Amino acid sequence: MNELTKRILTASILVPLVLFLIFKSQIGFLILVGIGGVIVGYEFTKLSKMKPLLLWLVMALIFIVPHALTNIFHISHYSITMYLLPLLYLSTAFWFKNLFLVFNYPNKKPKNTELRKATNLFLLITPLTFLPILQTQSVAIILLLLFIVWGADSFAYFTGKAFGKHKLAPNLSGGKTIEGVVGGLIGVLLITGIWMFVTENTNYGFLLLALITGIFSVIGDLYESIYKREAGVKDSGNILPGHGGMFDRLDGLLAATPIFSIVLIALNL
Repeated sequence: MNELTKRILTASILVPLVLFLIFKSQIGFLILVGIGGVIVGYEFTKLSKMKPLLLWLVMALIFIVPHALTNIFHISHYSITMYLLPLLYLSTAFWFKNLFLVFNYPNKKPKNTELRKATNLFLLITPLTFLPILQTQSVAIILLLLFIVWGADSFAYFTGKAFGKHKLAPNLSGGKTIEGVVGGLIGVLLITGIWMFVTENTNYGFLLLALITGIFSVIGDLYESIYKREAGVKDSGNILPGHGGMFDRLDGLLAATPIFSIVLIALNL
């Protein structure tokens, strides 16, 4: 079985599961997001050679502390949202910093201290906490985010295979091409246009939102490639046949989520 077949079969299982939980179970979706976050954290720990104890401290800070404040100390969900808002700005700044890092590798690399590794992991995983919030606010909006990320990846893959000639970031990814990225972004705009038609939303700001989000989903992929290149491995893991590890599958979403959320707020969409 070739890699493309494995990739399609894996997606045919995961995508319906994610969509089912988004529509039918907030708790189920929250659990799925938590599992994904833990696996990404574990894979990041292996790639960066970070101490495992720091992984669990970071995970506790991200997933356990907010819920403990809510359920044990009876702090309101509104206050928790206010706690998460500064993290949204920090995470957005983190990805703009990574934009610089990606296009200056290998001259610039992530700092290798344990504190910096833990900080990077914290800001990497934090965006996952916004997904259940988006789900509770609007199923249509979180679907748009997922469609953008999935569309950017899929259209770029097939466009790159068909027309790719010019490498986007040869120091990081031998397969990514400028033609593929352009095809991915065109696909994202088409998908968003269809979403706007189906949801009867005529605010063209969503097209700008989609374009910016699509670009950063690519940055997320390239940022992960830094760690894989430094570790000398092709994939972050092998949990998902045809896709590699969970980090490989979620790298674009990790970068896209804070950018999507911040632009959504900025454009008042």
